[in-house]
Amino acid sequence: MGFTLQGQSIAYSMLEHYLNLGAPPLLILHGPAGVGKFSSAEWFVQSALCETGNACGRCPSCRLFLKREHPDYIQFPEDRILIGDEKQPAPFTVRWLLRTRLQYPPFKAARRYIVFPRADLIQNEAETALLKTLEEPPEHSRFLFIVEDLELLKETIISRGVSVPFHLIPGSDMAKLTNQNDHYLLDLMGGSLELSGIVLDQSFSQLREKIEDGLAHPMGLHELEVFVSNEKNFQEWRERLDRSYEEILDLIGLMILKSSERLADFPEIADTIFRFKAGIHRRMAGMTHYYLAQLFTRIGRILFA
Repeated sequence: MGFTLQGQSIAYSMLEHYLNLGAPPLLILHGPAGVGKFSSAEWFVQSALCETGNACGRCPSCRLFLKREHPDYIQFPEDRILIGDEKQPAPFTVRWLLRTRLQYPPFKAARRYIVFPRADLIQNEAETALLKTLEEPPEHSRFLFIVEDLELLKETIISRGVSVPFHLIPGSDMAKLTNQNDHYLLDLMGGSLELSGIVLDQSFSQLREKIEDGLAHPMGLHELEVFVSNEKNFQEWRERLDRSYEEILDLIGLMILKSSERLADFPEIADTIFRFKAGIHRRMAGMTHYYLAQLFTRIGRILFA
């Protein structure tokens, strides 16, 4: 099974190097969301466990891995990681890992691999317990931490691992990955695939059309305001992106900004949108729809008064 990592030559070279020469006790994959950190971690682990060493997808180890049944691959949930109860630690707590997994040799492979997709959510006591393990790491186990910002981890953790940097994906690589040459879409994605599932969806195209209509005539702007003000219209987006309504509105603000670039009144519209974004970022209870009303009132005055 082939694996390509567009726009991440440094990260790919480092991971390939450690596949060939053996992984250190801890690899820390860090960088923006949506640039391939988790898929790279999966490829690395599958390759390390693969009987041919190249994530073939056909050997017994690969088949177990792809079904999420390989006994020597532990992927923690993208949730708070606790230290766990002293006597009976629950699964996917750090004490559960230390007592029921790490003290025993791997079941099938030469090494066991443990992935934390949100290493920033490891709670303080749990992080301290892991630190003790990383100070004297078991030869048969390897850790992969994934985090957006290295500063979210303790310096003592960082110093015991090898940091693998990921960056925003260049525009040319984004165009290849998404099979898109529309600069509007590429600019909105901003070098990350995090929004690609929505941006390339039909519902996004429909909203883009509503925005274009809203900037063209007053009735279209009114219809856009009614549509955007109804939170239910974005329930699917919220679930797919794991974002709040306010975060979705932030994205819609960027869409309006991008769609108004060609207009003579763009500077005034941009200032209005930045005020709107500043308002919703304050997260003041009950104020979201007030800021929305202000946004559309001001845009209406700028364009149609």
